Amino acid sequence: MLRSLLACAALLLSAGAVAQPRIAVADLTYKDTVREHFSYAAGYEKSSSRASMSARDSDFSSSERASASHRREAGFVQASGTVTRIEYGELRKFTADLKGELIRSQAFRIVQARPYTDAKPNEQIFDIINRIKRGAFPGADYVLFGTVSSVEWRTDQQPVQDTRNTMLLYSLELGVDFSLINTKTYQVHAAFSAVGEGSDSKIWSAGARLTPNRARVMQEVSRSLAEEALQQIDAQFKPLGMERRSDDRRAREDAPAQGRVTVYQ
Repeated sequence: MLRSLLACAALLLSAGAVAQPRIAVADLTYKDTVREHFSYAAGYEKSSSRASMSARDSDFSSSERASASHRREAGFVQASGTVTRIEYGELRKFTADLKGELIRSQAFRIVQARPYTDAKPNEQIFDIINRIKRGAFPGADYVLFGTVSSVEWRTDQQPVQDTRNTMLLYSLELGVDFSLINTKTYQVHAAFSAVGEGSDSKIWSAGARLTPNRARVMQEVSRSLAEEALQQIDAQFKPLGMERRSDDRRAREDAPAQGRVTVYQ
């Protein structure tokens, strides 16, 4: 999988004239529709009173006459429904292995991207050009920007043959759309979708309570996503220096050697 990248890296290192491109891997951006059900019920009771007083003279020394009225109200309020809201943010759990694969290829240098820290994320989180201009990826020649297209947790059950037990399979699939963007020209040098998959299986018997190993499942997802993304980058992304060196080498190999006599039989 990494042969072509390693070959290009070795060629660059031997030439010494072309620097390794610096790539910043942005945290995976997502947009999600969240629906929340609410239910509210409450009783209330309200009371009020009013009083009046009169006197026969100004110093209230004589007998007084007072009257008062009292009123009480009670009721019950109940409401329920669904609230829908749009949530924006970044997943900061699935890029470490991708950075590691890029480093291991020896074809790139990785620079750290700055996280998106706005208090209330909105559609601006997807404006990668504006984020580049604001300095979110310092020192990077390219930004690998990923947007989550799907996240799906599954729980599947299958009976174990000749037993009363059941096999429970917990799995996670994460789909991401990637773009590799030049920070100077904003040109897209690679664009692809990649899927990461992970699973955890357990044998279940009546009365048992099982908890999936989510950490291991997410680790598998991260690693498989990184491997597929690197394959796509290898197939699509050819930095200018690498292309020139590869073309020069191919030309030298194809050109006939001077002074060599070719004998045909």
